[in-house]
Amino acid sequence: MSDMPIKPDDPMFIPLISDMESAVEEAPMDIVEDAVAIPDIPDISIDVGVEVVDVVMLILLMSIAAEYRSIDSFKTVLLTGKDDSANYWTGSGPVQFHSFREYTCTLDAAEQCEYQQGYWRFWSEADHRYALPTIAFFMAAIVLFSIGNLVQEASPRSLLRCRPVKKLIALHRYLSYRSLRIEVLNWNSAPFGILLLAAIGVIYFFCMTLAPKPYYWPNTPELNYGNSPPLATRAGWLSLACMPFVFATAGKSNFITLATGVSHERLQVFHRWISYAFFILALIHTFPFIVYHVWQGDMQEQWNTSVFYWTGVIALLAQAYLTFASFGPLRNWCYEWFKFSHFMAALVFMLFLFFHCDGTLSSWDYFVAAGTLFALSWLHRQIRILFEHGFRHHATLNLAANGFVQAAVPTTATWTVGQHCFVRFMSMGPHMLTTHPFSACSLPEKRSPGAECESRLVFFIRPRAGFTARLARHVESHPGVKVPVLLDGPYGGVDMRKLESSDRLVVFAGGSGAGWVLPFVTAFIRRREMTGSGNVAPSMRIVFVTRDLATRRWFELEISELLSHRCGMQPHLAIEVYYTGCREDKGPSVENGQFLRKLEDPEKAPNPVTSAAANSDSELRTDEPKGTCGDCKRLDIRPDLRCMVSEEAAALHGTATLGFFVCGPLSMQNDVANAVAKEQVAALGREPKDIYLHMEHFSWA
Repeated sequence: MSDMPIKPDDPMFIPLISDMESAVEEAPMDIVEDAVAIPDIPDISIDVGVEVVDVVMLILLMSIAAEYRSIDSFKTVLLTGKDDSANYWTGSGPVQFHSFREYTCTLDAAEQCEYQQGYWRFWSEADHRYALPTIAFFMAAIVLFSIGNLVQEASPRSLLRCRPVKKLIALHRYLSYRSLRIEVLNWNSAPFGILLLAAIGVIYFFCMTLAPKPYYWPNTPELNYGNSPPLATRAGWLSLACMPFVFATAGKSNFITLATGVSHERLQVFHRWISYAFFILALIHTFPFIVYHVWQGDMQEQWNTSVFYWTGVIALLAQAYLTFASFGPLRNWCYEWFKFSHFMAALVFMLFLFFHCDGTLSSWDYFVAAGTLFALSWLHRQIRILFEHGFRHHATLNLAANGFVQAAVPTTATWTVGQHCFVRFMSMGPHMLTTHPFSACSLPEKRSPGAECESRLVFFIRPRAGFTARLARHVESHPGVKVPVLLDGPYGGVDMRKLESSDRLVVFAGGSGAGWVLPFVTAFIRRREMTGSGNVAPSMRIVFVTRDLATRRWFELEISELLSHRCGMQPHLAIEVYYTGCREDKGPSVENGQFLRKLEDPEKAPNPVTSAAANSDSELRTDEPKGTCGDCKRLDIRPDLRCMVSEEAAALHGTATLGFFVCGPLSMQNDVANAVAKEQVAALGREPKDIYLHMEHFSWA
């Protein structure tokens, strides 16, 4: 849109300017401020024959004039197009998308003008000095990891086996796996590599906010450099530049995943941390204005007359809710309310932040960027739902032996090991408005390239409070019921190249992670069937830990069914089931499972199992009820997961590859991840071994 000023001799505006000038000068100030009470304004003449247009335009011009508090200042804006208050309106036609950058020094001395225009102080270029470098900072990180992903995808396997490259990979994996744990809070930190990225971000924002001086203009009663404290100005632009990346890391379909290969659930930690920076910088932007206007003695006047303050407060309150209500305990207390209120608060926040920015300089560009990213993500998801899955799917619901809800959806779609889908149940009343993430616990049927065949996409849903509890009660009273569903996905999953190239696979699972293990077994069986007798056959070890007796029995039955028609798996497939609950001879049998403990994720959270040192007094159980898995080793001890990882790594020789895969509670993830990280450090001092780890995370934010 053009920034050209309105010509003063424009015939359309001559009568309007005249009428407006007389009306505003003669009207009481409260009428001008409110810009709504017209009846007492005398002698308004209606010209040009387009009465309706003129009246609307006149009311609009009066409203704007009220903002300026004097007709002279507003008429200057209208006739010259210059606006010292950075108001984006010109009184003509559509709203200007950018406000004017023209700078006219009103100070007395040249030195003062030069000081006002200092590189880090110049208000008219603040968006270029602070917001654009922030965009470049985030984009540099994305480009860097995109290049790394491209190199990894395109590099031949022979290059990845070179000793220097293997050491570099070992260092990268150490930073990706090693984390800290606070046992009392049942909390794991992010991996060291992500913490390092966060530290770089903190240093960047700290330096960009606090290093430039001054924080406030050295104003005096005789000298005024401006009404916008430099600290508030730069914090505001730094904050606004975070907004597009908050949206970019929030979507299930996003360009960051496409470029870097990092799935959307693993971007949630960045979504959360960038939101923290967004909010803290917004606070730093707010308080200097309050301090300045309290010093000036016009804080109440600014609140009553300026759109910036009340819109900013509403936006800040909505942003505070978005930030604090997303903390784990509050989020999990009522997850469905969190999801609904999160979207509503985001809508309020964006709306009032848009009004607050008021088109200042290039501020609205960041709304366009954020809106574009959100719209593309949403549109891509809807296209996938419509064209990849459609509206034809129905899920058959039953209760599994351990109380899980089994949802089986016949579909021609494809998915891989470890992937999950967001499912919308269309016949569950208000719950049809929400989607819920569930891990796929089956694999598609084998098919020829290009051929379509129907497969069963199976989910095992752990009932908790809220929707999943209502779903379980509905299935209990209506077993075998069919309900229409919409599928969104699949997302995430295991790196299939790593899975298929590993010579040794070790899968750890706990609680409801049992269902996540089943596709691994199916994939292993298929890989074994495709491996020729002359090739080195892969091997797999499954370690499943549960304190729920019903889940143990259910898992063994599922494994038995998968292996029932496969022979020759015993030497290459080892399955160990560790039961850590009450012993059968010391308490009643639990037939329906234990589902009431609160954990981090409402839908996918496993039963909590602590990985501690093995209990030497525990006994190996050899009794096997009829119908359970004869290939499963059953133990009533707590497994020492760190020791298991060390033993597996020590047994690895030559160029063989070892893959660890984990789906379980936070304690299990921490034990396995840190044990694998320890092996990466050891690899830096000797011949590196190819040891890979995949962890299925349950914390979405």
